[in-house]
Amino acid sequence: AMGRYDEALPLAERVVRTREGVLGAEHPDTASAVNNLAMLYKAMGRFQDALSLFRRCLSLFHKAHGSCHPSTAHSLFNLAACFISKV
Repeated sequence: AMGRYDEALPLAERVVRTREGVLGAEHPDTASAVNNLAMLYKAMGRFQDALSLFRRCLSLFHKAHGSCHPSTAHSLFNLAACFISKV
């Protein structure tokens, strides 16, 4: 079954904008929202958009938590999975 991407996308983008505005662009909760938007882009087949956001998410978590934190590792996996899906 196809997802209702046309309804989900503006909501996910709104969450990112809200968290950026309230918490700041580099806050870990903002990074989580960016990750969720990247997952949506990936599901929609918008791989370049997804890759860009997965890279941003990885950078944010690395900056906030370092390279050994589970959130950083999860972001790295999501980036790798997007490369696999793109093939």
